[in-house]
Amino acid sequence: MRAFVVCIIFCISCCLPYAARGEDAIVDSVSVRLSFLRGVSELDSALCGNNNTLRRLNDVFADSAYVINSVSVRGSASPEGVFGENNTLASLRSATLAQVVGDISCGIADVDTLRSGIDWDMLSGKLESCQEKWAPKAIEIIDNTPIWVIRENRVVDSRIHRLKRLERGKAWEYMDTIFFPGMRYADCCITRSKKMQDQIPLSAADASVVESEEPVEITPPIYVAESQDYTSVVPSPGPKVKFAVKSNLLYDAALTPNLGIEAEFGDCWSVSADWMCAWWGKRNVHRFWRVYGGELELRRWWHSQAGEMSLTGHHAGVYCQMLTYDLGFGSRGYQGDRWSHAVGLSYGYSLPLGRYFNIDFSIGIGCLWGEYKKYHIEDNCYVWRSTNNRRWFGPTKAEVSIVYVIGGKADKKGGVL
Repeated sequence: MRAFVVCIIFCISCCLPYAARGEDAIVDSVSVRLSFLRGVSELDSALCGNNNTLRRLNDVFADSAYVINSVSVRGSASPEGVFGENNTLASLRSATLAQVVGDISCGIADVDTLRSGIDWDMLSGKLESCQEKWAPKAIEIIDNTPIWVIRENRVVDSRIHRLKRLERGKAWEYMDTIFFPGMRYADCCITRSKKMQDQIPLSAADASVVESEEPVEITPPIYVAESQDYTSVVPSPGPKVKFAVKSNLLYDAALTPNLGIEAEFGDCWSVSADWMCAWWGKRNVHRFWRVYGGELELRRWWHSQAGEMSLTGHHAGVYCQMLTYDLGFGSRGYQGDRWSHAVGLSYGYSLPLGRYFNIDFSIGIGCLWGEYKKYHIEDNCYVWRSTNNRRWFGPTKAEVSIVYVIGGKADKKGGVL
């Protein structure tokens, strides 16, 4: 019995050093990232440090001192686009990275694909270090606004839509240039354990067999970057101009068809051009309603809140007009066969009617001048009576216009709310 106990103690004492080495095995993790261009899920090895990422992956899987425990990948997309398509794009990017890992590891490593999508936590982290005055409001929107705002089974707003409206689009343009390029990525996290340095001694017979065998080395494929050099990842965005078409309902009610176009530029300026033309007449009763002319106006906009949409709110402007006319009312008429002109100042308010439409109320006061002729009808002939000069100071402009904003009042890439 004593001999049996001594044998057990001896075996335990021999195994303890190897057990200790197993407990002290070193486990670490390696994280790498591949970058992608806007709307792209294919690998470009020369883009934004991707070459170094691929070399790092080669080194990790070629390091014989470690054993790979697990590999996980996750893709991300920037938020400027259709939400569902962004999630699909992020999943495709993670699949691209998983394929790269599989090729480099020769299929040895099992890759776990995590849920992919828009990395809102990353955007919030970037905004926390941003010095722009609107950054806290953007963080509040991300934290407190759901992806979709649904009322009565209908989508009425969204987190992305509110971010696009912040500071009338200035915040979104800033994030699109500074933050969004870094959100187009796929991450890979690798956990590995370091092999034990010391090995259990082999018997003489086993050692002779090992010495007689030639070592076999498995070399993973090497990804090498293309020779092309990308010096710019994101093209600098050009100035964004919002266009709208409109029609003055007061002119329409007076049977004077009209059409205008307005372009918003900068932060709070717009310029518009309008044209009207009516050419009605009944010669047998000597009634004529013939008017045509146009207007140019420069407007300065003020908004009651930072997130107010394009071409909405209060505005003031300066305008100039020119028109000619021939108005006949049975026995008498007035003809301005030369251009009449007007200049003045305007004030108004544009009320939003949804995403695409506004209704604009405006009035203008200025000076109008021009020459016109008076005539009357005698024996079915138009007899000139006098030529007069008109000078008028007062209201020269009234507008209740329906406005259609082309593309809606928020920027988009492939689709918006």
